[in-house]
Amino acid sequence: MQRNRILSFVALLSFLLAALLGGCGSGKKEGVLFPVAGPSPVGSDTCISCHTSILPIDITGNTIVTAWQGTTHTTDGQVQCEDCHGNGGNHFGVGPIPYPNPQAAQCTACHSTINGGTADKALAEFNATDHGNANNVPNSTFSQIATPVSTGQHIQECSVCHNPNQRFTFDADGNLVKPSLTALPKPVVSCASCHDGHQPELKVAIAQRTSLAAYPLFRAFYVTASGAQGIPGDPGVTNSAAFLFQPNGAALPASGLPPGTEVTPDLTKVVGTNNEVTPEALCAACHTRGAYRNSGGATHQDDIYTQWTHSGHGDRSAPPFGEFSANPTAYDPEYPTGTGSHQSIYPFDMAIATTGATAKPGQNAAVSNGSGGWNNNYACYKCHNGLTSRAHQDDVQGTASAPVVYGDASVTCITCHDPHRNTAGNSANTRRPVVMTRYASTAVSFSGNVFLDNSPIPATTENATICIYCHQGRESGYTLYKNKLAPEVALADLNKAFSNPHYLGTGAMLWGVNGYEYAGKTYSSNAAHQEANCTTCHMENPTADAMNGGHSWQPNVASCNTSDCHGISGVSPAVSTAGAASPNVNTYRAAFDTNDYDGNGIANPIAVEIQSLQNRLIALLANNGIYYDDLVYPYFFNDLVLRETANRFTTWGSVTGGKNAYKAAFNLQFIIKGLPSAATSQTLVPNASAAVHNYKYTIQLLRDAYEDYNAVAPTPGLPLAGTRPAGTRAARDYGAEQ
Repeated sequence: MQRNRILSFVALLSFLLAALLGGCGSGKKEGVLFPVAGPSPVGSDTCISCHTSILPIDITGNTIVTAWQGTTHTTDGQVQCEDCHGNGGNHFGVGPIPYPNPQAAQCTACHSTINGGTADKALAEFNATDHGNANNVPNSTFSQIATPVSTGQHIQECSVCHNPNQRFTFDADGNLVKPSLTALPKPVVSCASCHDGHQPELKVAIAQRTSLAAYPLFRAFYVTASGAQGIPGDPGVTNSAAFLFQPNGAALPASGLPPGTEVTPDLTKVVGTNNEVTPEALCAACHTRGAYRNSGGATHQDDIYTQWTHSGHGDRSAPPFGEFSANPTAYDPEYPTGTGSHQSIYPFDMAIATTGATAKPGQNAAVSNGSGGWNNNYACYKCHNGLTSRAHQDDVQGTASAPVVYGDASVTCITCHDPHRNTAGNSANTRRPVVMTRYASTAVSFSGNVFLDNSPIPATTENATICIYCHQGRESGYTLYKNKLAPEVALADLNKAFSNPHYLGTGAMLWGVNGYEYAGKTYSSNAAHQEANCTTCHMENPTADAMNGGHSWQPNVASCNTSDCHGISGVSPAVSTAGAASPNVNTYRAAFDTNDYDGNGIANPIAVEIQSLQNRLIALLANNGIYYDDLVYPYFFNDLVLRETANRFTTWGSVTGGKNAYKAAFNLQFIIKGLPSAATSQTLVPNASAAVHNYKYTIQLLRDAYEDYNAVAPTPGLPLAGTRPAGTRAARDYGAEQ
């Protein structure tokens, strides 16, 4: 008995000595265990007594305790330190704690079910994703290492991305002390690799909602100018937390106001591009090629973020994003602002569904629409903001589950990828919209996994389904017929604004859908390109300069010239422009196709054949007083010179052959806007996009439109000669008098 008391006293002295030497919260966890029967909780107050000042600051600039005390984990959920880290009865600064770096398993203990027990698959399935699966360590090549380093140093370098929550300790001689090389933890990307576990979000009062809205916070990484992880303190290395979700500008309302208070945003606070949000910066920390910390050699991962910066998706100055920003002129002085523009005001609440009555200066309004109301980008934000798009993809737009978005965003990483979930049939955490198309008008409504012409989307689209979501336009030949051309449509409905198919309908073009198809005709697919799908042509074979392939989405000619495509026997290889990897589509034509499609007696490059047919159709419309300009909205005008909204052509049903002209105009716009115009009208240059995605379908639509309208036009043009490509299926049946 006496001996046991002596041993217990010695153990206690050892513990106290270790505490004095190591210090509470020193980070040493290998000391003598606290002499109790087993681990027991000690309460958050005990943790706070040590961790208030000795640990690093977090993303908000506060100590971990300060952040934790203000987080929704604590204020809403009453989450305690030991709920995540495990009981601290054996810890006390020197002993072990069960979960010093909590992993996904600790998070999903609470987050696997929400809303009264309904399974949250996004969190429950995390461990099966590329990020969460500890057994899914990517193949790595370390041949780039310039200077040999120790095993421990190299494990530390790799862990920056492969196990970012692991901490490493080296002695004065550079030997790894902790963790032990004989007991290394499995590499794993856990929840805390991206989320700030101590303060995952703030809550703020906004005019749109009567309760506080969440303002997300993420983990801070130190990054170089290229976006790759860097070493804090080195020149050019900055904290990514500063620009993930902007805290300035007009995005956040004045403090101290109760939820639901009507606020007119102070637009004087919108300066330059300070309303940008950059969630891609978080992904970039690991998905950008950088340099190994000790050896200096290039890291091995694909340079995805750099590719993205060279893409249309990442071009914030491009019209799809710049014109929808809080300050359009900061991206281009010629972008419209004020009345009638797409200028946005943040925060934008995707729970507000209607586009008229509820839009106010402080509630999802852009600017005055000039008619006593306010613009509202709610419908446009299906594609024109990469964060609002997720609400539409998840089909929660207009519901309480929809997010609030706090600033300008282009198509960013989480627009197309869901880091918490894999979708069956897809890879790389690629999203698949819950409802691909949801269309509603007075005349017709439908929804489901269908194109805009209500035809089913093939299951083989897989990863490319997310591409089609924004790249099929907004109208189709089917919706045109139902809204404007069906026998029961009133003349007043026909003589309204043009049914614009919108931009970049190349996803629909590839799959041979959404054009206006004529009864009795047959139409073609593009089986080879459909089989390749969007991702094969646009993402394979990334170049070293990150300008082609990969997430630049600029096709690489090497992707065309494979053994089963343009490298096959009897098919001419695709050619590239001198000094560039991109295919030179404007001048290309496969050797086996010698048909004359535009009737000029010459087998020109396919893009030139399409351009010629476009110009023939434009001239036929102009013969009959319908003047087209693909650079000026609303595109069709009554006058050759006066091209403004007040002079737009609307009398489709009041002129001879007006319905036929409308069909022709729709197909013309569908094809030309497949590749939006740049500085000059695209009617003056070949439409390379139409030539590549489905040239047979494109030529069929143009020839059919010309011949149909030319047969009834008051002032016909010359008949078309040349060849119409053979079709493989009958025209889709819209209804009577198609």
